[in-house]
Amino acid sequence: MKEKIIFYAFSSQSWDSYFPIIKEILAQEPNAKNWMSVCAPCDRYEFRNETSKDLFEFLKGKFRKPREDTLRNPNEYEYALVTTHIPDESHGLNNGLYIHVPHGSAFGNNMVSDYLLSCYKASNIYCGVSPTEGEYITNSIGEIARKEALFIATGCPKNDIFSDYISGSQEKRHQIKYEIKQAMNISSDKAVVFIASHWTSRGILRRFGTSLIQALSTLGDKVHIIQGAHPNLWTNHVSTQTSEWIYRSLCHERDRGAASLSLGVSDASALLASDIVIGDISSIVIEAALLEKPLLLNINKDSFRNNQLYEIYKNISVQFEGADDLMQAFMNGVEFPSNRDNMLKQVRDLFGYNIGNASKQVAKIILNAASNVKSTSSA
Repeated sequence: MKEKIIFYAFSSQSWDSYFPIIKEILAQEPNAKNWMSVCAPCDRYEFRNETSKDLFEFLKGKFRKPREDTLRNPNEYEYALVTTHIPDESHGLNNGLYIHVPHGSAFGNNMVSDYLLSCYKASNIYCGVSPTEGEYITNSIGEIARKEALFIATGCPKNDIFSDYISGSQEKRHQIKYEIKQAMNISSDKAVVFIASHWTSRGILRRFGTSLIQALSTLGDKVHIIQGAHPNLWTNHVSTQTSEWIYRSLCHERDRGAASLSLGVSDASALLASDIVIGDISSIVIEAALLEKPLLLNINKDSFRNNQLYEIYKNISVQFEGADDLMQAFMNGVEFPSNRDNMLKQVRDLFGYNIGNASKQVAKIILNAASNVKSTSSA
């Protein structure tokens, strides 16, 4: 085996980030299927479709824990390790050329962003959302530390799916939205309200529970509500009790017909079908902005690590404090900030980099790295 690539599936969200990249790798190098594998440490994974699931199962079956070689030469690696998160040491992935790829569309949008900087420091190659992310890293950790890894602005591969909508005419956008609504069994004459929630304590579901669904459901048949949830709400990122009460509450709203749920790894369909997006500090806000969706946000300046990003979130949206604020916006209408168009342009410049081609670029980087690593037989 001359080359080897291991994808570290930290979570369902990680795998979903790899899926478009792996498809592109196979398009560029069909034989790569023979020397790729997936390390899957989680007990349970969700998939956006059967094709994703089948590819995952195939590559998972090929994984063998690499032999740990404590005597390897510096800068000599046995495989390319592609990951969205720092692997746990217990998984034995210590001899890989570390290639970090994005799993979200934004940076600096919450105080957990220190972890992003840790990922950069752990990387050999860091595929960034945009050139501006490189500047953000430099400003955060300094120019000397910035040189520890090779930063390459690639764009966010999982956002390539939005390329046709973003570049399309209004007629094309309406057609895409219509087709997705049909696929989701949503009447074309209903306005779709998508509620997105982050997993942290500032996220909508942990802050308000299902009260926003209950309030919006009083609008009757005029709207179709879709509630989304960050995948980390169902992992050890939050307590079991928190996961359970949120899930039971959501199922209750679904069962009474108040809302449909988007609890899987990808909210792409819900975003594309939406007429209005309600959100918080989640990077889904950035994806909605790239799609030029009207945004109503519950945000707090103290939750942001980066003040520039807070100003963007604030000026592309109308903010609300609770259910009453939100309902007043729906019943009386809202006026978006006068500089919203300028802020949407900033979003495109900062986070819309290379959409439609990000997966291709990341695939080339991974294939090139794999061709230059020394591969030995697995244990």
